[in-house]
Amino acid sequence: MSRVREPTTLADVSVPSRRPRVVVTFDDGYRDNLTNALPIAESKGVPITVFVTSGILGNRNGLWWDRLGTLLRSRPPHVREIDLPVGGRNVRLPVGSSGIRADLASVRRHLLPLRVTEIERALNAVSEQWHVGSAPPTDAETLTPEDLLQLAASDTATIGAHTVDHVRLRDRSEREQQDTISGSKRELEKSIGRTVSHFAYPFGRRDDFDDRSVDAVRSAAFDTACTAIPGTARSSTDPYRLPRRMVMDWGRLRFRVQMQRWRLG
Repeated sequence: MSRVREPTTLADVSVPSRRPRVVVTFDDGYRDNLTNALPIAESKGVPITVFVTSGILGNRNGLWWDRLGTLLRSRPPHVREIDLPVGGRNVRLPVGSSGIRADLASVRRHLLPLRVTEIERALNAVSEQWHVGSAPPTDAETLTPEDLLQLAASDTATIGAHTVDHVRLRDRSEREQQDTISGSKRELEKSIGRTVSHFAYPFGRRDDFDDRSVDAVRSAAFDTACTAIPGTARSSTDPYRLPRRMVMDWGRLRFRVQMQRWRLG
């Protein structure tokens, strides 16, 4: 990558360069950002930005979609429906006939508009109904406060904010959005003892945040905010709506092919 692009930080992304700049980012605050990603980044001399959900630090429950995955994979064979307590009513959805990916997408769609506390209650209810555990897998462990300090101590890593609770911001009240956005900045700065200048919208697609989200990020004195909308940042790009290219769990060949497509694009 460094032969054709210049690895850089979000702070320097708009600085003129002979080669197009590229910023490597990680979302949510998984522990493998410290144990796996950081050593590789340090060995290659590639700076990284890790957007951390401040409220999950040291939380053994992890992130709710990982718990959901555990639940669905632990579904008793005779169970063909999932009853979700959503907004004071039960939503019944079929599961088990279309594969785990389809089940995850179906259930996630109903949970996403809820507050995280409501999502956790729904998952707990399903866990009790099915008499199965819902602990996230070991490869989905989140950072502890000590891990965060170790990550922040590296000259290679920049810590960014990702809200307090990783809630879908769109349609939340202005106050709710301000609280979770500015709260994450405040909590992370207190933890690492330095300014947190960069933000990423949870989930980050066009329908996951709104103009009030952008205003809240700006008023919280962040310098940039990243979306998950595909694209390449230009000099005219709004620094609070930066696009990103999402890298999935691909093999080496698929990753090389995708990189080539992005370069040509």
